[in-house]
Amino acid sequence: MFLLVLIIRIKGYDIMVSRLEMILKELNDNGNFRASLISTAAGLLVGYNAIAGEVDERVIAAMGSLLSDAAYKAAEEMELSEMTSMKIKYINDFIICRNIVMRDKTTKFILSVLARPPESDDIEKYIDQLLEWAVENATPDLEKLTTI
Repeated sequence: MFLLVLIIRIKGYDIMVSRLEMILKELNDNGNFRASLISTAAGLLVGYNAIAGEVDERVIAAMGSLLSDAAYKAAEEMELSEMTSMKIKYINDFIICRNIVMRDKTTKFILSVLARPPESDDIEKYIDQLLEWAVENATPDLEKLTTI
């Protein structure tokens, strides 16, 4: 398992990126996910957690960035409202991306999860609840990171 501990000093506050990774680990453990990450809209990895050997964090960060970029472009071209989430279902895999918009309304992060397909609608609803929990718990630290 890859665990990065990065301490950033901002106006007297120490922000532990490892806290974000602890949130992602809890998310993976409760959702039985293969990998989860938080990245900037441009694909810069902020936090990552995965089952050892399952997924390369650079690949999943790039994937999240490409998917969100496609969603943003589609919204712009088709005059759609802002994306909140995106789900892609494969035969044996399930990718969920959640858009996390900061208070300034311009800074965005992406929570991406790689899982097995849900076996029922109830499980899919549970996954949505887990992602909402992760967004709520990660947002305060992400807000602090935006002040750099």
